[in-house]
Amino acid sequence: MEDKVIQISYDVLAVLIPALVALLFELIRRKLGTENLNKIAVQLETKQDLALLAVRFVEQVYKDAGGQAKFNEALEWLSARANEHGIKITADEARGLIEAALRELKDSFGEEWANLGKPAA
Repeated sequence: MEDKVIQISYDVLAVLIPALVALLFELIRRKLGTENLNKIAVQLETKQDLALLAVRFVEQVYKDAGGQAKFNEALEWLSARANEHGIKITADEARGLIEAALRELKDSFGEEWANLGKPAA
């Protein structure tokens, strides 16, 4: 009788241990996935903030420059600041971030932005 109880215990453990290990691996995988998503979200927010700063900086410092020159300066400034902070950013991503920041400012300031640089009547 004792041998049967031991054999049943071994059989139960043979099923439970792999199931528990699989469950543990799944929990770890989900935790790491969530952490990676949070890390990506923080990086994106940082990049967006830098792009907004780049546009504001260029608008302040290069008031007399043309649109494309300002855009190029903003790209350069954004890339340099991202590099300083160890943030990887591609040229296409930088362009997209600058365009998005510019759109955000234009939408926020509306008419004021449109009349910026125009002589007062």
